[in-house]
Amino acid sequence: MLNFRPVTFGDVFISLLLTGCMTTQPQGGSARERDVSVRSSEFVTLPPANSMLGYKFAALGEINPSNPLAEETAGQILSLFGREDLIADTSDDYQATGCSPAASMRDVFAEIEDRARETSIVIINESHERSEHRGFTAEVLKRLRPLGYNTLAMEALANPLPDTPERYLPSFLRTPDLPYFEDEDGYYLSEAAFGRLGRLAKAKQYQVLPYEARHRENEETLSVDEQIALREEGQASNLSNFLRDHPGTKLIVHVGYSHAVEVPKQSGARWMAARLKDMTGIDPLTISQTTCRGGSEGLRFAELPADQPVGGFDLVVDHPDAQFEGKRPLWRKQAGDKAVPIQANLYPSEGWRVIEARPVGENLASIPVDRVAIRPDEEVVLMLPPGQYDLRIIDVPSTVPPSTGIE
Repeated sequence: MLNFRPVTFGDVFISLLLTGCMTTQPQGGSARERDVSVRSSEFVTLPPANSMLGYKFAALGEINPSNPLAEETAGQILSLFGREDLIADTSDDYQATGCSPAASMRDVFAEIEDRARETSIVIINESHERSEHRGFTAEVLKRLRPLGYNTLAMEALANPLPDTPERYLPSFLRTPDLPYFEDEDGYYLSEAAFGRLGRLAKAKQYQVLPYEARHRENEETLSVDEQIALREEGQASNLSNFLRDHPGTKLIVHVGYSHAVEVPKQSGARWMAARLKDMTGIDPLTISQTTCRGGSEGLRFAELPADQPVGGFDLVVDHPDAQFEGKRPLWRKQAGDKAVPIQANLYPSEGWRVIEARPVGENLASIPVDRVAIRPDEEVVLMLPPGQYDLRIIDVPSTVPPSTGIE
């Protein structure tokens, strides 16, 4: 459990509300449909430096707030801390691809439901820089649960060795009945939409399954291609073994990028999905969210581009160009979140400051419902579904030389 230490900041008591929303509820009642309120706020110390979350905060501290894109590797960290707006203009994962629309213009989720009835494995990929892809997978989970899909395998989940003592297991294995993931459960999970995907999966009673390949001795002596092949084989074997031991499972697999390609490359190399298909004899429904983007103003299917291997994906989902309001992704508002302004006195005078929002009383080890990094002289909003929240505010020490102005 993270050892956060509350720090008093005077008699400031934050109560943020949206126009037309209530800030209090009848005792024993639930928040009304449109209520979003913040009950309290407090400054807390950084997570321990030797924790997975501490490492991520340290990585944020290495990014210059005045020139955040100076570091080539900053994209995934900025996205993880809710600042996709800062990377959208330069990240390849946000640039329009010009894919042709698919011949069938049927509703995307209706088509996925029908195709999912014909198999027992659905594999969906994501960009590690676009939270919208996690929101899409969450909607797929909702649609496929009534069809008997009951297990969500996630590449992002930590996969400990079989003999790991219980006290060192990630929370989803140690205490599977928790309604949330914890920050130490996996690297990418700390992004708020990823955390919410976990909350939804647990609420829908999916079993959550880690399957990442475990490190092998002397792996670093192999070539890059050999290391990739070893990882793909390990991932596919872990999933295949689980399906063998749990007959009747209907599986959704959430992966990054090319792991979802179900045919060999021209070189003969095979990604995880192709290997899993061979191991199980089950033809999965493979869905790409990373191949095409920006093709229209709404969600649609696109044709697989000619430079992609034929049959690589069964369906190519083309998301519209990313848009932002209050420096936050518009898709969150379209999904039902409310924009909650961050009060002016909570902005830092220099450097990064992280604001986290959790349901009132929830353990601080949980992945918050929202987590966003802010800088001086900005206007950023929290994006929250209806409910009551506590805020935690964390200053992030900078490890880069300070500069003036925000670019």
